Formats: sequence, structure tokens, C-alpha cells
Amino acid sequence: MGKTVLLIRGVASGNYGGGESYQLKLAGQLEKNGFKPVIITSSLKLVSEAEGRKFEVIKMPYCHRQNWSGWKNLLFPMYFIWQIRLRRWYKKIFKKYHPAAINIQSRDDWIAATVVAKKMNIKILWTDHMDFRSWALTNVNVWYKNLIGKWVLSEMRKADAVIMISDFERKWFEKQVSPKKFNNVETIKNGVCDEYVRYKEIKKIENSFCYVGRIVDYKGVRELLMAFGLVLGKKSKAKLNIYGDGDLKKYITMINNGVELHGYTSNPLDVMAENEIFVLPSYREGLSLSLLDAAMMGKKIIASDVDGNPEVVVDKKTGLLVPAKNVERLAEAMLYMLENKKEAGEMAKNARQYYEENFDFEKIFKEKMLPLYNSDKEENK
Repeated sequence: MGKTVLLIRGVASGNYGGGESYQLKLAGQLEKNGFKPVIITSSLKLVSEAEGRKFEVIKMPYCHRQNWSGWKNLLFPMYFIWQIRLRRWYKKIFKKYHPAAINIQSRDDWIAATVVAKKMNIKILWTDHMDFRSWALTNVNVWYKNLIGKWVLSEMRKADAVIMISDFERKWFEKQVSPKKFNNVETIKNGVCDEYVRYKEIKKIENSFCYVGRIVDYKGVRELLMAFGLVLGKKSKAKLNIYGDGDLKKYITMINNGVELHGYTSNPLDVMAENEIFVLPSYREGLSLSLLDAAMMGKKIIASDVDGNPEVVVDKKTGLLVPAKNVERLAEAMLYMLENKKEAGEMAKNARQYYEENFDFEKIFKEKMLPLYNSDKEENK
């Protein structure tokens, strides 16, 4: 095995979403190209998934107090103490593994791991999974707000490369951050590995919709259930399969007609392959791995017209886009997919082709990411 690369993702222990599963995908490509990936995380599910796939994984310390806004800024000295502890921890880890590079993908670690790696002349890569926009850099231009975000920006200049996973995230960053003097930022779009051949012959449940993801409000699950209720009024044999975990599980179990809650699945492609139409009605997204999986598999797709979704779904060409939180428009799109099989099938074919051209992760890794890991680290001046 070749050079060691540490993939760092510090989140609450119960978190497991696209930003966490990304580590497994990235580790797989690194290993395939001769590197030794080591995943460092506080996500218990990611630890379990990484161990199951035989990747080396380290359980990291995590500060559960993440909200330091408003009057909590007065507690900033406590955060500084936490950062000192985290730096000491990273110093031990880096001395043990002697990594050629680290890829940091979480707020506290963008500070602590960067400081230590810079002193030890380790290559530093950052990847943003919508954390900048959703909370890490919000209000960072207001002088009395988000002191930690300002600290993140000061350390950001030390990174060899800062990777944005979508055009939308890049544009948000450039609009939010002033002055715009970061010459180490680049866009490398998210992607998924091509497993189409494995699933293309699986028979689909007729007139079935599926949602795969966290079962929480901002994912638009309530609107999806209400829209499906309208669909059932005209298509009584339609089915909605929901896969995931989250706060709204109890709400779903109270609904019977045509809706089935399957819970969390570690094999989203297996369940997605069985359904005819994929729906992602979220209020906000980065560049959704589930959406990319659906395009890779040539699914009929309906998604909300927010953030990175239009980079995957070109309305009426590779799928249908609907306004977020609009139950009526979502129901109309769902009915269209059921009633216009030929047109829906053409959009599914187009989605598959669009994936091949733009979101094949193996191709993205080799062409755009591998050079970042292979290039030699410049000597510190």
C-alpha cells in the first residue's frame, strides 16, 4: 500500500448522510489508485460502515457544543481551549501515520488539523459538503458575528486546495466572502461510481415512488406525503417507499395508504433499483449523492428546484423540477410521471447519459482529484 491519506469528517455521533458516505467513496478510489486511506470520524454509523468495508478508521473526539452564536460568543475562550486539545490529538495522529495528505471536511477540524498539518509540512486539502453555506460561514462578514467562521477563513488560506462540490456552493462562497482573495478554491463536482450494469435488469415495482435519505423536515418529507395523498386520489395503485431514519419516522407510521417506511438502509442502490420513480423534495441540498445515484441508474427523477439539484436535473430533459414546499406542483409532477410513460422514459435515458458525461466519480477522481494527491508538497518557506 502506498502513501497514507487521512479523510477527516467530524460530526455529531448520530449523523450519517451524504457528507459521511462520501468518505467511503473517496477511500475506495484512493485505495484503487495505490494510496492507503484512513477515515477519521465521530459518526458512529460511518465507523461501522468503514469497518464493514475493511477501511482503517479512527474514532475522533468531538465537541457537542457547536452553536456559539449570539450571546454564546462570550464563551469563545472555551472553544479556544477545545481547539488546543484537538490540536494535541491531531499531532499524535499525524506523528503516528505520517500522512502524505489530509482531506478535512468539517468545521472544527478545518482549524485544528490545518494548524498542525501546516507545521508538519503535510499537504492540506479541504472539501465543503454544504457546511460553509448551512452554518460554518453564515454571517461571517458581520464584524460581531460568527467568530469561529472568521477563524475558519483565516486558516483556509493555508490549504493547498479547497474543493467545492457544486457550482452553487462555489457561487455562494464567492458572493458571501469578501474580500475574494482565495486563489486555492476550485470546483470539483460530486459524483458516484457507475454500477448501472449490476442493477439494470432488476424488475421495478410498477407505479412506485421512492425517497432515500434523512427523514427530517428540511428534506420535504411532509410535502412528499401530502403530495402522494393527492396522487392516490387519481392513482389508487401507486406506492411510496421511504428509506431512511430521522425525527419524522413516527409521523410516517401513522399513514397507511400506499406508504411504506422501510427504515435506514446501508444499500441504497438495491432499494432504489426496485422503484420506478425517485423523488427528492428537499428545501436545500448540496449536490445530493442520492440524486446522482438516481441519475446513474437511469431513474425517472423529480426534484425540488433548489441549490445544486438543477446541476443534475435539467427540467423536462433529465427529470422534473418543482418548487420546494409546493405540494400541488409536486403532486402534478408525480402524476405526470405515471401518466406519460414514454416521455418519462426518455427523461430517464437522458439522466443516465448526463451522468455519464458529468458525474462518473471514478472519472472525476482520476482527472481532477488524483493530481491533487499525487503532486508533491512544496517545502515550507
